[in-house]
Amino acid sequence: MQTAKKNAKKNLRAVILNMHQYTAGKSIEEIADKYNLDPSRILKLSSNENVLGSSLKAKIAATLALEKVNIYPDVVSDELSKEIKKTHGLKNIEVVVGNGMDHIFEMLARLFLNNGDETIISIPTFSCYELVTLWAGAKPRLIPLLKNYQMDIGKILSLINKKTKMIFICSPNNPTGNLMKTEDIKKILDSTDKIVFLDEAYAEFAGKSLVKWIEKYPNLIIGRTFSKIYGLAGYRVGYAFIHKNLANYYLNSITPFVVSRPGQAAALAALDDHDFFEKTIRMVEEGKNFYYKELSKANIKHLKSDANFITLDTYPQKASLLANELLERGIIVRECSTFGKGGEYLLRISIGKREHNVKVLEVLRERSIRD
Repeated sequence: MQTAKKNAKKNLRAVILNMHQYTAGKSIEEIADKYNLDPSRILKLSSNENVLGSSLKAKIAATLALEKVNIYPDVVSDELSKEIKKTHGLKNIEVVVGNGMDHIFEMLARLFLNNGDETIISIPTFSCYELVTLWAGAKPRLIPLLKNYQMDIGKILSLINKKTKMIFICSPNNPTGNLMKTEDIKKILDSTDKIVFLDEAYAEFAGKSLVKWIEKYPNLIIGRTFSKIYGLAGYRVGYAFIHKNLANYYLNSITPFVVSRPGQAAALAALDDHDFFEKTIRMVEEGKNFYYKELSKANIKHLKSDANFITLDTYPQKASLLANELLERGIIVRECSTFGKGGEYLLRISIGKREHNVKVLEVLRERSIRD
């Protein structure tokens, strides 16, 4: 048996041997079991999910779609793609849909990365950029953000070489919450024809998007998701805006049937529920303003956010210490050590309903007074 296991391991690609699994936010069930807590009293504020749930229209549409769940869904989610494109009034820009934005990353790696290629990633940021780079056998060049959490443009431009194939940018950035300066993104696009992937998962909360830039910069690809503002994280629906000159290559390489019928139906209906969209925006804005005011009064260091979460700066203490204290009180938050250098001092808290935010602040104040 041991020999068989050893021989099976020999078949693995070398890069896989040292890979680590993506670290997600802890689940309610996991924390309830670990700390012997009532699951119904636990707040999950670690994954930037929409605490309002999802649109009733989306739920109804998904339920109706179950009537045809025995039939394969559309190969490339064509109806949803067309509706998104129509919503944004796009011409030379196509929309491709995937099984969450993670699937979009994997597809782009399939298209653009070979063994020995390089990507450039500013950290701390979403760890999947690094993971898909490694899965493809490429090398991630990790550049720390500046003290103001903006990109180190000089360093990025100096690292671009023949091996560089992709540059990942997250704006608003996860986990720091800030928009990257548009002039910095423009400098990168004006300086290279390498593929620039701009992750706009939280763009709806910022009220800003660079989608129209793709017309001028065909090497720019912008990713979006239905997981945050639309509350459809469980359906795994992501999408990307891509120039028409690249779209066919993407579609010719795509894994078929990746978004379920209920997922596609829910996403289509969510696009049409403007009331739910606006209600979510209001809740997040009110929540952030509440946090800014109360955290400032308590002298708790925090970052300005353009997303649906607030991030605390715990330096010089590791954020894991505070995260564990909150977990013991039934509040699940995200310490960000897995997001790269600097993340170990960041604690990310999803914006919740008013009562959720009040509860979090009570615990933070108690700790602040105790310290």
